[in-house]
Amino acid sequence: MTYEIFKTQVVAQLEEQFPSGTSITIQSISRNNNQTEDALTILEPGLNISPTIYLAPYFKQLRQDIPFASIVSQIYSYYQEHRTSHSIDTSFFTDFDNVRSHIVYKLIHQKKNRELLKEVPWIPFLDLAIVFYCLLSKSSTESASVLIRNEHLSYWNVTAPDLLSLAEKNTPFLLNSCCNSLEELLLPALEQLPFAEHSDTQQAFHSSTTVPMYVLTNQQRFGGACCILYDNVLKDIAERLNSDLYILPSSIHEVILMPTTVTESISSLSQMVTEVNESEVAAEEILSDHVYYYHRNTDSITM
Repeated sequence: MTYEIFKTQVVAQLEEQFPSGTSITIQSISRNNNQTEDALTILEPGLNISPTIYLAPYFKQLRQDIPFASIVSQIYSYYQEHRTSHSIDTSFFTDFDNVRSHIVYKLIHQKKNRELLKEVPWIPFLDLAIVFYCLLSKSSTESASVLIRNEHLSYWNVTAPDLLSLAEKNTPFLLNSCCNSLEELLLPALEQLPFAEHSDTQQAFHSSTTVPMYVLTNQQRFGGACCILYDNVLKDIAERLNSDLYILPSSIHEVILMPTTVTESISSLSQMVTEVNESEVAAEEILSDHVYYYHRNTDSITM
């Protein structure tokens, strides 16, 4: 089955499972770093919001010989798990007083998002860009949001610096930061392995983690690389470690922190970040290939 036939058949199969009047469409969605991807939208009667369901991972399953019926069932289940039971009042966005407490920020790469940055308000930060969105709702694992565009500024009569001032207060409050050692995050997964495999893997893991590494993100683990902008977050971590920090941008969702007291060269760390981005990180989730340096004496970040 070709990809085009796959898309047509997915829509046809899903239409049989929803009531009359349901709109099921596929659109090409622009994503981070100038990436585009086909996304399925299901709008049931009376609703104007739908979870975005990207189709590429499901087509990949088909090529791995997963039955087509099983894939359609997965898509249907995903929709049911993430659907909302009510519409969004679009007039909510016309009054800036309604949205000011919902404005938050995230970090993306400047050069990789040149076209997007023509359409949205943003603030430069090193080789990155601070962009803004309205956080509509959030849970412990996911959130619904709307990217703020230039046309929003026109009818709100506000500027990008105005948004930054609000987002600097809202983002740490709405999307709390969390920082855990890499060992703390990985050991629970290792403990699920069979005893013999667990023993060998854990020994190898400990031998490879002699350099302390810490993962900084938000509690939703989505867009959490911006936690490096939060007041006092890096400062507190650096004080606890009694060291300046290397900041390794592992993705737009998180960064890895390392004390600079370890004997690691910047060139080797940069090479590691580049190699991981090329082999392990989805193109739309790459933040940067550069390593950053946090200076605790001046509470500042440089490249």
